[in-house]
Amino acid sequence: MPSYVGNIIKSINPSLVAHPPKSLEDVCYLGPNGETDANFLVYCKDLPDGMPAMVGSWYLDPERHAIEYVVFVAASLLIISVILPSLSRYPQEKVDQLSPPMAIKVTTFITYTCQLYYKLNGYPGKILFMGMPCNVLWTMWAILCFWPKLSAQTMFVMYQLIVPYSSLAIVAVATPDTSDGIVSNFMKIWSLACAYFGLFYFGVGTPLSLLTGLNLNYMLHPPPNPGDIVGGSNFRIQSTLACAAIFFFVQFLATVFEVSVGRGIAKGYDRKSKVV
Repeated sequence: MPSYVGNIIKSINPSLVAHPPKSLEDVCYLGPNGETDANFLVYCKDLPDGMPAMVGSWYLDPERHAIEYVVFVAASLLIISVILPSLSRYPQEKVDQLSPPMAIKVTTFITYTCQLYYKLNGYPGKILFMGMPCNVLWTMWAILCFWPKLSAQTMFVMYQLIVPYSSLAIVAVATPDTSDGIVSNFMKIWSLACAYFGLFYFGVGTPLSLLTGLNLNYMLHPPPNPGDIVGGSNFRIQSTLACAAIFFFVQFLATVFEVSVGRGIAKGYDRKSKVV
């Protein structure tokens, strides 16, 4: 049974090599059906600039891809289905308050346009790297800025997910609604951030990587790293846990900042009321 599943997964792209190529003299792709004859091989030196470094491989066994796909996608969908309906509802009549300021819209338009131009004028398939985390963040901003008629709740959730997905400690446009309690809200947003991350990169990113032969978001093999700290058959689990920890830390900073500012404002109002 495992070999049967493995053969199905491997048939998605038989041209991938067994190990990540290390130099331009290495083979980057086998023949369309896995042929190893010299007439079918594609060497890294023959690929466009920048592409050899992003070539995928069968670093992980096909069976491992299948197992992680099922586990991560199922767990992510379960978390999303449980937590998303339980989030506090943002009032639809206040949707205008969630509209990004003009400065953010202009910045997003210029940045996103430059990103698209750069990716579209690169090697074949480079546009798919818009799915990398930093580019996904800009995609979320582009949707918030320019997608017509988003509901207030959709915009509210997207803003909250931007917090852990960015290197910023706070998103000033919309602060979290903590009517559910600070700890409860914190855990819900953090869990959603992890679930959407797992769903996108395991459920969409990995199949797309196998299909195109590109190592999108390093889902097929780990990037070069000091001492190969992230590596081996569990490298994606290591990376996912590291991202979850980072999301937790950034969300924690955002929550602490929000609570501190909120209490400061409350004290200010209290002093004013006593003076009056």
